[in-house]
Amino acid sequence: MNAPALRVERLEAGYEPGLPIVRGASLAVQPGEVLAILGPNGAGKSTLVKAIAGLVPVYGGRVHLGQADITGVAAHRLCGLGLGFVPQTENVFTNLSVAENLELAAALQRVPVRTRLAALYEQFPDLARQRTLPAGRLSGGQRQMLAIARALVRTPQVLMLDEPSAGLSPRLVGEVFAALRRIRDGGVAVVLVEQNVKAALALADRAAVLVEGREQVVAPAAELARDRRIADLYLGRHVEAAR
Repeated sequence: MNAPALRVERLEAGYEPGLPIVRGASLAVQPGEVLAILGPNGAGKSTLVKAIAGLVPVYGGRVHLGQADITGVAAHRLCGLGLGFVPQTENVFTNLSVAENLELAAALQRVPVRTRLAALYEQFPDLARQRTLPAGRLSGGQRQMLAIARALVRTPQVLMLDEPSAGLSPRLVGEVFAALRRIRDGGVAVVLVEQNVKAALALADRAAVLVEGREQVVAPAAELARDRRIADLYLGRHVEAAR
């Protein structure tokens, strides 16, 4: 097996010293793989990806992006090292147009604007058609596509997303997850925190179930979708519809 694109070892993180929310979590994701992070409310899922992304203090453990140790590296530096992150909210500038959002991301990351944006518009044709529209007037699904496109400006090795389906209709969830599948097929490692268990397990190659800040189960997504015991213990039986 190839070296993981992202490897997290016994990570401890939280907002206050001595009060960790993530308590020794470990996981790894390969290039071209989707890893879903599932679990009950309050399990530390969003805190985990925010700690990896440099947005929450890390108190112990290590994070490796490829061969590079990125533990505690500031968020603004990580995009240049190959890590993209799409937060759940406030992930686009609503008063700027689609084109301005992408151009700003490219300028801040010192990426050749014309070439990279042409590739992104080809990948996201809805954004190409709406490029002059203010982001605040996009549909929920289109806005999420724009947030993902912004994170892809620097061509990351790993793309992390926090609740990408939140607030979207089932049709729009399907569109967003189809885009993530294409990104995965292009060789990018994708890590997503998701409450929509059915959609996440349908997309993911593997899933990690987080409980009280630590992974309790890591297994192929199809296997978890069939496992009633896991649903009963950790997922509130929300996985039943995926079987």
